[in-house]
This record gives sequence, structure tokens and C-alpha cells, in this order.
Amino acid sequence: MINKFILMGNLTADPELATTKDDVPYCRFTLANDRPRRKDGKESTADFFNCTAWNNLANVICKYYHKGDLMTCVGEVRTSTYVKNGEKRVSTSVVVKEIHFTGGKKKSMPDNPDELDFSYNPDDFAEIAAEDVPF
Repeated sequence: MINKFILMGNLTADPELATTKDDVPYCRFTLANDRPRRKDGKESTADFFNCTAWNNLANVICKYYHKGDLMTCVGEVRTSTYVKNGEKRVSTSVVVKEIHFTGGKKKSMPDNPDELDFSYNPDDFAEIAAEDVPF
């Protein structure tokens, strides 16, 4: 059977590292995924996916990702049942197996693109003589 889930979304909060009673690291986080804009002009909605990552992957996520960051992850969908207030409930979550860095927040770019400096001084680069080339 195939159970593969690919998701891109923004973190709704900073992920926090925790450990099981056997000292296995894990983190839980939620990704918000915007649905396409509606044609009738009403606001678009978002879906929220609860995710869990284990071991070193959990360490990487907690170190490099923060609230609002865009993340792409690949994992498996898992369902579990539990009883709350005498009522049987079903929970769905994503067990993350891979992450892909997809860029930073929009705030990381300057407000004015003219502030970016792509100039260079050719005098800063030394000439390479033909006899200096090692092949």
C-alpha cells in the first residue's frame, strides 16, 4: 500500500523539541496551507495539518524553523482513535519523514529592490595567466 503525503505550508507557531520517556527526541507542529482563492470574491480559507517529526529530523526542524516560515514536508498520514468524555474520536496527523527548505519569510528581502548592490570592481579580480592553469 502507498501512504505518501506532500505538503507545503507555513508554521503556525515555533516548533518545540520534546523527548519520550526513552529519550527519543520529537517535535509537533502545525502547518497552515492556504486553499486557492474563491471566485465569488469571499476570503480564501486554510487547512491546518498537525505534524510530528522524530529523532534528528525533529532537532533540525526546531533549530532552523520558526513561526511563519514556509516548509515543504513529505510524510505519511496516520489516524488514531481515542475516547474523550465518553465519546470515541478520531485524530489525523502527518508523520514527517523528509523536509525541504523552501525559502525564508518575505520580510528577509529589503523593502526597496534598488537597495540591492550587484556591482563589482573588475580590479578586485586577479588575471590568470595561461601558465597558471593546472590542466
